[in-house]
Amino acid sequence: MPWTRAFFLLLGIPTEECGVFIAENAHRWGSPTLHRQKKCSKPALFAAAVAAVLLPAARAQTPAQAPIILLDAAHGGPDTGARLTEKLPERDVTIAFANRLQSLLIVRGFKVVLTHTTPDDAANLTGDGRVELANRSGAIACLTLHASGNAAGVHIFTSALPETEPALQGSKPVLWNEAQAPWVTRSLRLASELQAAISRSHTPVTNHRTWLAALDSLTCPAVAIELGPLDDATAQDPTYQQRVAEAVAGALLFWRGHPNAVTGAGAVR
Repeated sequence: MPWTRAFFLLLGIPTEECGVFIAENAHRWGSPTLHRQKKCSKPALFAAAVAAVLLPAARAQTPAQAPIILLDAAHGGPDTGARLTEKLPERDVTIAFANRLQSLLIVRGFKVVLTHTTPDDAANLTGDGRVELANRSGAIACLTLHASGNAAGVHIFTSALPETEPALQGSKPVLWNEAQAPWVTRSLRLASELQAAISRSHTPVTNHRTWLAALDSLTCPAVAIELGPLDDATAQDPTYQQRVAEAVAGALLFWRGHPNAVTGAGAVR
């Protein structure tokens, strides 16, 4: 049953007695209008008027309004990254994980921005170019994705920059390699949420602070996530990746309603 007919019946208005059919045909009209036959009652017209207001509002919820997540798969192009096995470069693992995570985030209502979608797409992508793309994206979370062939489990990193009070943000010029400082507190909170979610998936996970250019220049809540081998599974194992990706997506679904999930004017060169 179309929801609009159920809406009329809920109000005790038999749809057969009235020619108000706006709601069920509103998708055909750019600007809905009311249609009335002689038997149409005032309550039915009122119900149709309510539907006329609600339907355009529902259509206005476009994907462009969805919260944004930035995914940066480390390495790419001629930069293959670490060798996880003799034939497995890090760049192949990170882009596979990014694409897997993107799919899970989209079905959860996020808009996902990737710095690249295949290893070859990153051939001319510089480190500064990745940062500029992230800082212009308006993301509520920026995730840099890495992989390891020896450090077991999942490792989450946040910038080791000293924390700066958010209130001071914008009071002086922001240095390119210290742009993350006002965001460190929020990034630590994001890392904590991710760690808790991954731990609940029964996956070993640790949290670290580090100096990393890919994090230090970002103006968003930002973390690096590194996949290491687990038991007999490499970081490329699809079941392992899926488990971690689902935990990350779940954590970000919670994060989207968190007061620290805010965006700011990005630092760009």
